[in-house]
Amino acid sequence: MCRQARIGSTTLGADHNPRLFPSFKIGLAAAGGSCYTPGVDDETRSGFGKRLLRAGVNLLVVTYVAGLALYFGLRWLGGAGLWFVEALGYVLPWLFAPLLLLVPMILLLRSRVLLIVVALPVVAFLLLYGGLYLPRRQVAAAGQPFTVLTYNINGRNRDVEAIAAQIERFAPDVVALHEVNATMHKALRARLLDRYPYQQREPGIGLYSRLPIEGYQAYRLGGEEGPWAQQCRLPVDGHEVTLLNVHPRTPSGEMRRFATSGHAADVDDLLARMEGIDGPMLVVGDLNLTDQNEAYGELARRLRDAYREAGRGMGFTFRGSEGGPALWRIDFVLHTPDLAALDVDLGDYGGSDHRPLVSTLAWGQ
Repeated sequence: MCRQARIGSTTLGADHNPRLFPSFKIGLAAAGGSCYTPGVDDETRSGFGKRLLRAGVNLLVVTYVAGLALYFGLRWLGGAGLWFVEALGYVLPWLFAPLLLLVPMILLLRSRVLLIVVALPVVAFLLLYGGLYLPRRQVAAAGQPFTVLTYNINGRNRDVEAIAAQIERFAPDVVALHEVNATMHKALRARLLDRYPYQQREPGIGLYSRLPIEGYQAYRLGGEEGPWAQQCRLPVDGHEVTLLNVHPRTPSGEMRRFATSGHAADVDDLLARMEGIDGPMLVVGDLNLTDQNEAYGELARRLRDAYREAGRGMGFTFRGSEGGPALWRIDFVLHTPDLAALDVDLGDYGGSDHRPLVSTLAWGQ
C-alpha cells in the first residue's frame, strides 16, 4: 500500500498526476515514503524473472552437457566396460530427450552461447541416430530374397492366436522364437506345421522354417548355466547360410556387476563360436543389448545390423511393462556383408512385451 506525503495542506498519493506535481516523487522520498510506480516496477520485476530464468537454464544446460560429455568421454577413452557406462548405453536415446525442452527455452532467451553449447548433444544425436531418419538408398542385391523373423513371445504369454497371427501376417521363411515353453511350442507346432515343416526346439528357444534345417546343433551359451542357443545351416538360393538363434541372459542390474554378468559370458561365447564359422551367417534373437553397448561393437566388427541398413526411426522393440510404449531396441537380425538387408518391419506385440522384427534379405553385390 502506497504511503502518502503532505505538501502544504495537500495530501498526495499514488493516484495523483505526476505531471501536476513534478516534485512529488522527490518530496515523497524525502518524507520517507515509498510507492508502486506502474510500468517501472513491472519492468523491474520482469527483468528479475528473466535473469532468474536465464540463470536456471544456464545451470541446466551446463550440467546436462557436462554429464553427456563425461559419458562419451569415458566411452571413447576405454571406459565402455564400466558398469554405469554400460547401463547408460541401454537408455542413451532417452538421454537426449531433455533437448526437446532446453532448445526452445534457449531460443526464447536468444542466447547464442547456450545455443553453441547445446549444439554439442544435438550433433551427437544426429551422428548416432540421424541416419535412421534419412531416405534409404537403393541396395544392389541378387537372387531370390528371403525373410527372417525374430520374436520374443514372453514365457508368460498364453495367447497362441495372437502369436500365430503375427507370424502369419509376415509369412517369413524362417521364424526364430524366444521364451517359448513346451506348451506353447506344441500349440504353435500344430498351427504352423503346414507352412513350416522343419522345426527344432530347445528349452526357451525354437526354430520354425520353410527351408530345410541342416547340420543342426544346440548348446548352452556361457557355460552349463547359460541359455540354450541353436545353430544350423539353411539352403538359400543355391547357397548355405549359417543361422544362430540366440537369447543371452538379461544383464544384472546390481552395481559393479552389470558389465561382468552372465550376459557378458554369453556374448563372449557367441563371439568365440562365430570365429569358427566361415561363409554367410545370420545371428538373430533378443540379444538383451542395444546398439550403444560395448558388446554390440564387437558383433558389428563382423556383422551388419539389418535395421540400421533398412529400418526407419528408432525401431524400439521392447517395452518392459505391459501396456507401455516400446523403449529399447534389443532384438536384432545381424548378417555378414555378403548379404544385404532390403527391408525391415516391426509387428505388434501379440500379447508379448516384445515386438516381432522381420527382415528381408538377399545376396549383396
